[in-house]
Amino acid sequence: MKPLLQTYLILLSVLTIAAVLVLRMIWPEHYPSLLFLIPLFYAAMLGVMVWLKRSNERKGRDRSIFFLTYRVVKILLSIVLLVVYFTAVGTQLLPFAVVFMIYYLCLSAVETVLFIKGEKKS
Repeated sequence: MKPLLQTYLILLSVLTIAAVLVLRMIWPEHYPSLLFLIPLFYAAMLGVMVWLKRSNERKGRDRSIFFLTYRVVKILLSIVLLVVYFTAVGTQLLPFAVVFMIYYLCLSAVETVLFIKGEKKS
């Protein structure tokens, strides 16, 4: 779990810096006012991941159950965040959605690779 947390946090930091630099310096007219919500959301998802992992280990369930549960929770919460943002803010929808999906895909790839490595070890 420790390599996953470290890799997740490093990638989250790199993506945040890249998103701010690209949108603020290269395309300032496309900078969403609430862009900071995206890294905060994924930091909260990291907490959800740790909580689900610990509860899964306490109950003695298979690791694949944890992974599937986490993916479903992540998808549902992502949809909720996007719907709330789109209805509440209503501006800069496309840049926000594109940045959100880049985060989603990159962090999901890291989670999947590290989960597969963990499954091979056990």
